[in-house]
Amino acid sequence: MYNLLSNFRARFRLIAAKRNVAKSTRKRVSTVRSAPRFKHSFLCFLFFIVAGSVNGQSLELTTGFNRSDYQVGIGYGHREERFLFVPKVELGVNSTFASGRLFPRISFGTSYFALKKNQFELGPELTYAYSRQRLTSSHKTAHHWNELLVGYRLQFGSRIKFVHSVSGGWFNELFASDVAGKVVSYHSLGYYAQIGISYTF
Repeated sequence: MYNLLSNFRARFRLIAAKRNVAKSTRKRVSTVRSAPRFKHSFLCFLFFIVAGSVNGQSLELTTGFNRSDYQVGIGYGHREERFLFVPKVELGVNSTFASGRLFPRISFGTSYFALKKNQFELGPELTYAYSRQRLTSSHKTAHHWNELLVGYRLQFGSRIKFVHSVSGGWFNELFASDVAGKVVSYHSLGYYAQIGISYTF
């Protein structure tokens, strides 16, 4: 009787162990199968977020000139109704490529398109720009330029747009003078004009 009871308990434990193994296997299979679904859902979620965030955004390639040099640059546009915000990075053509001295210009422009008809837009623009150039390998010979300009911006097109702007205003040059023995600052009238092409996402 005791042996029969022991055999029954052993068989019961064996059956329970098999059931636990089967449940664990089904759980792992379910987890593995659900992983690709979660991954695909997450990727779709990211896609819709990115697609929504770049709505109305644009990239533009421009060429222009100011008192210091000719510039070529790339900008990123963010559109809010009639407002357009464009941070941009440019390089001075003559200084960077001809003279071999890096001459970057960083600017941030804000435009308001007061006139908007079909694919044509026109409005005032306010721009601040900063540029810097070292005349020698020493940091002491670096010249700094600040610009605060007011003008207009027009653009024409749907997804691909022709861009043009002209502005003028405050132009400041700052550098350390060996003759004066101090930092010298000059203020004058500055200007900037550009043409380019922008692509709206």
